[in-house]
Amino acid sequence: MSQKKLMNAEEQADHFNLRKYFTLYSIGFFVSLTALLGYVFITHEKKLLVDSAVSAAKEFAQQLNHHVQEEGYVSNIMAINSLSAERSPGYEKLDKMIGEHMSEFPDILKIKIFDRNRRTIYSSDPNAVGTLNTHDQLKEALSGQISSALTRRMKPMRTDSAESGKMYEVDILEIYLPIYENRTGMDLQENVIGAFEVYKDVSAVFNKAKRGGYTISILFILSMSILFLIWQMIIRKADRIIKLKNSEIKKYNRELEEAQHKITESIDEVIKHESFHVRYMNENLVKCWEVKGCNKADCPSHKSEDLRCWQVAGTFCGGVVQGLFAKKYGDCRQCEVFKHAFGNRINTIGESFNNMMALLQSKHLELQEANKKLNVLVDIDPLTQIANRRSFQNRIENIHLLTLRYNHPYSIIICDIDNFKLYNDTYGHQQGDYVLISVANAMKSSIRRTDEIFRWGGEEFIVILPEQSHADALKVAENLRSSVHKLGVKHQKTDLQVVTVSCGVASFYPWKTKDIGWENVVKQADDALYKAKLGKKNCVYSAVPM
Repeated sequence: MSQKKLMNAEEQADHFNLRKYFTLYSIGFFVSLTALLGYVFITHEKKLLVDSAVSAAKEFAQQLNHHVQEEGYVSNIMAINSLSAERSPGYEKLDKMIGEHMSEFPDILKIKIFDRNRRTIYSSDPNAVGTLNTHDQLKEALSGQISSALTRRMKPMRTDSAESGKMYEVDILEIYLPIYENRTGMDLQENVIGAFEVYKDVSAVFNKAKRGGYTISILFILSMSILFLIWQMIIRKADRIIKLKNSEIKKYNRELEEAQHKITESIDEVIKHESFHVRYMNENLVKCWEVKGCNKADCPSHKSEDLRCWQVAGTFCGGVVQGLFAKKYGDCRQCEVFKHAFGNRINTIGESFNNMMALLQSKHLELQEANKKLNVLVDIDPLTQIANRRSFQNRIENIHLLTLRYNHPYSIIICDIDNFKLYNDTYGHQQGDYVLISVANAMKSSIRRTDEIFRWGGEEFIVILPEQSHADALKVAENLRSSVHKLGVKHQKTDLQVVTVSCGVASFYPWKTKDIGWENVVKQADDALYKAKLGKKNCVYSAVPM
């Protein structure tokens, strides 16, 4: 009971709580997305409404500008520019006209007029008259451009009657427009004599944008809540499926671990014994010859403990053909023995391993045979059927080492067919190949069974004479020369009118010098051959024994 509780606790610890994490992350996602959407909506709506307010305020300021021009207040403004407000005859008229104009627009809170020196010469707030304004927007208006600025903070403004004394904070949009001396020059900067500053209350605009953002956020939260409930139902079902799959996966993992352990043991046996004749032993596997009641002793799998009938091509079991060629003779999957062997994952993996081992064993044997044939082909010259230069290098290394070990001499003979290029030019390369084969056969029959002949390259042959003195090597070389001369192969371009060879002989005596390699011996024989070729040819030339 305690073991079962422990397993349940482990399963709960390993189980990923999808509902828990989905709930936490989805709530956080919805809250963040709602705040983002609300902010985006408020910002967008605020921009649209502010743009609309700026456009309306500009229209108001332009109307006021035109009204000043039509009523002829320009001269009064210029007079105000030169006189103080108390002495200006047109100040009260201008104040009255502006007050009447502002009464039609309750969201216009204040109007100021500046001269070109940025001094306030008129303001709906008398306390501001005479102050200087250094805003960049005013500079743009005095250069003939309309400019606006939205305050980044709340300003206390008096918007109720003076008697009530009520104050509250509002968002202000400041608009600056140029005042021209006459209407005919309203596109010239030199005609600007001053500038208007209009203060517009846009608090209602901002409040409307905020209310819209809140409404959108609430609607989004409601829709997301409904969607969240639907997702919760889906996740609850998915969580149950995941739990079921986790249980199956744990079961499969246990089976795979068991199979891995058994396969690993089998592979260790393969490595230990260096043999592919290792099988995964399924103790519960029924034997083909037992189920079929087969008495065929010639069947390879009959009474075998590790060889399966489907691994044997052309095996007759109980009258039904099984084996590797099942598609040709029958389908092993319909056999009860095969079904039993592959009844679960562990057995399936084990039998797959067995099939792989059987295939590897078969391919290994094939590869061994192919390697034997390949080694022969690699070491044999395909034309003359004697050993080639690669084979010579492997053999001479062994001979040289044995010579040093047992203190016995060996000799080298290099033979070259005289005027062979001239023979090819006269009789053709096909006839030249015939000469190479004939010379090789003649030389091969003229040496001892312990001596070895190789094709050194082109028309050259090299002979190794193990445990042969220099004097005896000279006799062997003479026999080689003589055997080729006796062939009597016609060669009209030479003095003797037949094909001949020249030979160079060199020997190695380990008790005289042990510091040189077999390459030096070959070079000595090659140098001797060169001297023989420079002479009358068809001769044997001796190198000084090393």
